[in-house]
Amino acid sequence: MLAGKNVNVATVNNEITDIDETMAYTKISKVKEDDVLECFLYPKICYTKPLITITEEILIQEIIKFNEEIASYIENYIWHNDNLIFRPRTKQALLLEKLVENSTIIEECNILPHIYVRLCFDEDITDEWFTVFLISKLTQTFDGLIARIIDSDGEFLLIEAANVLPPWANPETCENRVFMYNGELHIVRDKHKTLLDSLNNIWEEPYLYRAPEKVQDVLRKRINTYPGEIKKRNHKARVFLSEKAISILQQEPRLVALAIRTICHSDPFERKVCRAMRYFPPEQRIMVNIRMTKCLYAMANHCRYTGDPRTGWNIPPITCSKYKSHILGIKIACGLEMLVARAIEERRKREKTSVNDSDKLKANDDVLNAYLNRLEISGYFRNLLKGSEEYEKLVNAAKDYYLKYFNLYNSNIKNNKSDAEKVLEAWENIQTNDIELHVQDEVALSPADSDSWLNVDPVQLETFLNEKWGNVKSKKYEQESLSVKEKVQMFLNQNSDIDGVQFLEDFSVETDIIHDSEDNGKIEFDADIFDSTLRGILDLVVPGNEGEFEGSSEGSLGEDNEDKRNEMDKYMRLLDSQLQSEIEKDENSEINKNSDVVEDNLIKSIAEEAGGSGPTGNIIGESARRLLHLQLQSPTTVPPDLQS
Repeated sequence: MLAGKNVNVATVNNEITDIDETMAYTKISKVKEDDVLECFLYPKICYTKPLITITEEILIQEIIKFNEEIASYIENYIWHNDNLIFRPRTKQALLLEKLVENSTIIEECNILPHIYVRLCFDEDITDEWFTVFLISKLTQTFDGLIARIIDSDGEFLLIEAANVLPPWANPETCENRVFMYNGELHIVRDKHKTLLDSLNNIWEEPYLYRAPEKVQDVLRKRINTYPGEIKKRNHKARVFLSEKAISILQQEPRLVALAIRTICHSDPFERKVCRAMRYFPPEQRIMVNIRMTKCLYAMANHCRYTGDPRTGWNIPPITCSKYKSHILGIKIACGLEMLVARAIEERRKREKTSVNDSDKLKANDDVLNAYLNRLEISGYFRNLLKGSEEYEKLVNAAKDYYLKYFNLYNSNIKNNKSDAEKVLEAWENIQTNDIELHVQDEVALSPADSDSWLNVDPVQLETFLNEKWGNVKSKKYEQESLSVKEKVQMFLNQNSDIDGVQFLEDFSVETDIIHDSEDNGKIEFDADIFDSTLRGILDLVVPGNEGEFEGSSEGSLGEDNEDKRNEMDKYMRLLDSQLQSEIEKDENSEINKNSDVVEDNLIKSIAEEAGGSGPTGNIIGESARRLLHLQLQSPTTVPPDLQS
């Protein structure tokens, strides 16, 4: 990015920022790509100082401090895909970046100056939470540093603590409103606050926006496993590998991630270059220990590619103890082979399709004109007459800023080498004496780490789930042991808001029943009960007013109304006897006087309602109300609203 270095650049900064400061508070939409983490870091100067004073030079100085603070944590860390890189972001530089990239989407240019992180963690979610740990450390170390962290799921920090969130915390109230300050989560509930106001309020009165303690505990438990988790995620594997490949991995240990991911994500067409193995021949291999992450080791083990048989790998039998070492070495070597071949092909294409200087100048002029037009639309030239002295000064200042940025942008593109180019350069830098240093006795190698963690038995899985979510079975049985009166008492004791009474325990129990491991995925089904219930539904006709079903052959199902009334009486007497027995059984087991009062009040209310609508009927439901009313009457008495 461009850092302003002279008066002209500062003039452009001032003029562009003064156009419309309210535009600088536009919210940032969530990430659209999968497996991508985005972090927006706001040092105190970004929201407490005038925007015109925040330049990229100032942000770069902050980035240097950040890198020094986290250097000890990431020194030997193997990133799965992207490295953690802090980038300065100002409104002007982001606008130019979009124009240079020919992007039509520029709404994100209207944001506060900040430091930006974009990390693709792909298959290994450990990188995501390790980054959260680092950002949390930074917010605790640097006074006033506030961060926003989102991924493709949105506010994933709240998703992690979903079971303990307060009822008001939902996507509508929390989107773009979750911040990390001093290592703790803060939520700004007022959606009408601008980003600038939100940051200032959190800094001045953090206690007003701090998330509940239960939410903080969940996040602490998740990220406090670091930095100890870094060692646990590593795996030392014994590999029979090409000597040149060993030299490359010793220079850049993280390149093992590129090699394994390349071979695992490749197709048969891309693997054709592995037949010849020009850059990592199979004849020059030795046994060595290679450090990688458990995720990479698992990916390599589940990759079915074992090399082209025509290459001459000489793989030992599958029963041999060295079989895994040979196969893993083949996969890593083939991944590096594909990367080197890809980089060489990219070089050839660049040489053939290089653009001449005139085309480059024309492209630069087009971007410059687009940049000046956008400045004019934004009011940068203040309606000055074209050709006037003041107008030309502003034009020259804008051109100076653009040229400095464009030159720096092009140099960054050249320095921003692809992964394949990095492997090729490492391969080209291999010296003969480096290879000779690798020759050593295999017996002298330290033993490889056990890979028993690849297999998880049901007991271990159950233990892990209980540690994560608690003993869900005991919760389910505790809920099932409650009687009807106790559940009614629980309902009446709950506090209600505008959304009604919420039973989080019942919701979790229902979820646990669906996923109960003891059911083995089976669904209990009694064919006799289903058949009798279905017949009762098809045969049952609730009598209505006189003549309601006259002339309807479908309503009577082929029988007269008198037979149906007899069936109805039998059905209601059966329900009455069953309900009476249940009530007597329940009364014999009563030990709670409060529950007795609740039941008496319910029965009294139902009796007074006489089968009609009322508050009690609305609570317990229409069907239960009518059945309870029937058992209070004599068997021959039918409520008026059930009479035919």
